[in-house]
This record gives sequence, C-alpha cells and structure tokens, in this order.
Amino acid sequence: MKRYLGMTLAVVTLFYTASVYAADFNIEGDFRVRGVYTDNLRDANDLVDDQQAFSDGRFRLKTTISAGMTSAVVIVDFTNSFNDPNSQFCPAPTGVGASSFCGSGNFRFGTASLGGTYNIIGVRSAYLKFDFDRLKVVLGRKQFALGHGLILDDTVDSIAGRFKLGAATVTFVDGKLFDSNNGTTSSFNGGTGNDTNLYILDIGMHHGEEHALGLFATYLNDRNNQFILPGLGMALPGNSGETSFSTIGLTVDGLIGPINARFEIDFLDGTIEGFGPTDIDLEGLNLLVGAGLPVGPANIDVSFLWTSGEDADPAININGVSGNFVLGNILVNDDVNSDRDGQCAGVGGGRIGSGGRGCLGGLGITAIKLSAGLAASETCHTELALIWAETTEDAAVGADSDLGIEIDLNHDHKLDDNLSVAVNLGYLASGDAWKTLGTPGGGISPTDDQLKGIISVNYQF
Repeated sequence: MKRYLGMTLAVVTLFYTASVYAADFNIEGDFRVRGVYTDNLRDANDLVDDQQAFSDGRFRLKTTISAGMTSAVVIVDFTNSFNDPNSQFCPAPTGVGASSFCGSGNFRFGTASLGGTYNIIGVRSAYLKFDFDRLKVVLGRKQFALGHGLILDDTVDSIAGRFKLGAATVTFVDGKLFDSNNGTTSSFNGGTGNDTNLYILDIGMHHGEEHALGLFATYLNDRNNQFILPGLGMALPGNSGETSFSTIGLTVDGLIGPINARFEIDFLDGTIEGFGPTDIDLEGLNLLVGAGLPVGPANIDVSFLWTSGEDADPAININGVSGNFVLGNILVNDDVNSDRDGQCAGVGGGRIGSGGRGCLGGLGITAIKLSAGLAASETCHTELALIWAETTEDAAVGADSDLGIEIDLNHDHKLDDNLSVAVNLGYLASGDAWKTLGTPGGGISPTDDQLKGIISVNYQF
C-alpha cells in the first residue's frame, strides 16, 4: 500500500507543480461508510437463516487536470474489494473463485484482517477530454447515462463526441466492451475480429429549464457470443456466432403547470446467431410514467413502471444493456451487492458482462410507487414511500405474480456543506411470487417478509 500511496503522492506533486505554471488542477473526493442489515433479502424464505449485518466503506478520488483545450480526468477507488457474487467475466487467478477478485469500489470491514496494509486500488474512470469549440471529444473510460437509467448508466471504454445541431445536443459513442486484438493475440475473423462493441446515439433538446426531450439509440454487436449467452446461463457454442441487438428510447421531462412530469419508453430487439439450428430472437419493452406535485411543504410523487418479462414466446426477454434504475430500497435495487444503487428494471435475469443485474431473461415488473417528501429545513429531508409490485410474467406455470407491498423510509441530514448522514429503511411484505422466486433449487417455499436497513455517513469535498 505504501508503494501505491507513494506513487500517487509523487504524481499528485508533479501535477500540482505543473499546475502552478500551466494547468488547472482540481481534486474531488467521496468518502462513504455504511452499516448494513438485511433479512430474507431476495429469497423471502423463512426456512433459510440469511440475516446479514456488516459495515463497508468506499473512497473515491477524482482528479482533473486542465490546460488549454485538454482535460485529463481520473477517478480512483482506493478500496476495491467488495465482491459482487452475481458478476460474470471477473478476472481471477487459477484456482480462485470467479467472483473473488471482482472489485466494485466498496470495502467490507475485516477483509484486511490484522496489521499490514490494504493494497487494493481500482481505476473507475480515466479519460482525456478535448474541447474543439463546436465539438467535444472524449477518449478513454467514462460513464454514460441514457434517459432515466433503465437502459444504460455505467462506465465503458470508448471514443465519444458531442456537438450542437440547432436546438439539439448530439452525443455519439463507440464503446468497446471486448477487444480481441491486444498486440500478442492475432485477430480473429479479420479487422475487428471477435470484438464486442456498443454504439450509442443520444439526441437531447431543452426548452429552457422546464422541458426536455430525449431520443436515443444503442446497438450492441457481440461478435463471438461472449456476453449475451453467459448472461442467460447458456453454454457457449462450439462454432462461431454473434449476437446483435438494438435499443430505441424516447424520454420526455417537463413542467405542466405545477406538475413535474416524466416519461420514458424503450423498444429492444435483437438476434442471437450460431446457437443451435435456428437463430434466437431478443425482444423487450420498458415503460415509465411519473409525476410530482408540491403540496404545501411536501412533494407528492407517483410513478408507474412496466417492463416486459420472459413468457412462453420463443423470443428471450431483454430490458437493458447495463441499467442503474432504482424503484425502492428493496425492489429493483442492487446497492448491497454491487457498486451501483440500481439495476435493469425487472425481477431475476442475468447480466451483459459485468453490467447491471436483471437485464437478460428476467420476468419483468409492474409497479406503482407513491411517495411523499418533506424538507423540514434546507439541511434535512425525509421521504416515505409505498410500492405495490408484481412480476409481469409468472416464474412458472401456476406460480403467483404478486411481489408484495414495500414501505420505505429515507432520511438525509446535512451536518455541513461536506458531511451528511443518511438512514434508509425498507420493509417488503412479500407476496406469493416469492414462493417460487425465493427457492434457489426450484419448487415451492414458504415466504417471509424482507427487511433492509442502511445507515451511512457521507463526506464529499
């Protein structure tokens, strides 16, 4: 650890010295410590003793050096060992479990045992940004978000650009999820070989600060079926094949009188080739409608979410690329097992690579959320939420779709401009859908209610 810190300090000193003469140098940090308690989370099975109580910490440091038309940005996770047990494609030494070395940017207390130093550092983002006046260009690993996070909100290695076209802002991205050419390995199939690319086009238009319209499209080309099939739990084919699927999304956000409205609809369609005698279709649909209304000192908000699910149709359901959408503290939430708060909007399902949970082959979700937020002062905010939800499709023939009713309580209190304390509590009165969903080996299990509580201290500078 001393070696890493020494190198970091040396680089910081070098950049700081340079900044005095030629560059602007800026450091931002995010330090979070949480205490977490869960019971029956995601299995709702009262025959399984699965209570958890643990603490974790996360420290992210963002460094930006700007000179002239160029900026260099690096975001580093100084504790990076919180393993995501559901993640795929995690590099691991021979003989070590696949998830043992999949850092997510969180540190579970006790991992480093006694003494010594904890020498794990991860690079979350690192990119160069060029400002050519009318055109902005990014080279490197950067976070990209589309719409309300249903389809994509994640980091990706890419070449990206942004420019103004009349009243619209146009963003285009050539993302690289896998590169089969690395200087020592020969190209497969010539040119781009077995690469996996994610192409993004995002067009946004704003009318002042009150109305926003967004139209986006994505195209994922998995040239050797390395990402989609494993996410579905399917074995890779012996022959060469590829998967391609596209997404088209429309978002509308704005004020209608005193009402703050939001809307998103996503269409997903694709094909898996080279697996079996016939191609496999991918299909999906997401719909989100919401509105908020101030009522005295409170803000009342209602939202409706519907996403397609896996049914008897031969086509496989797909709800996103790597979503980061949060419905509640328990339902459609992944902040305990990963570095993100949310996931793709659905129940069950797999991942595309190491992306968000629940994007492939899930049951979908139909939910209505009613929440009321109250700001007692400029530094204190409390929210109470009620969520009813069911799976869009049943987990099995004769299975129930009722996920239950969730009650959430969230409180955030700022102690000063940099330090805040948050309490997030969730209680899910589990419905009968969990009799099937909560049984890892299949069959029917008795249900039990799910509990989740998080107390966190957040320091940002």
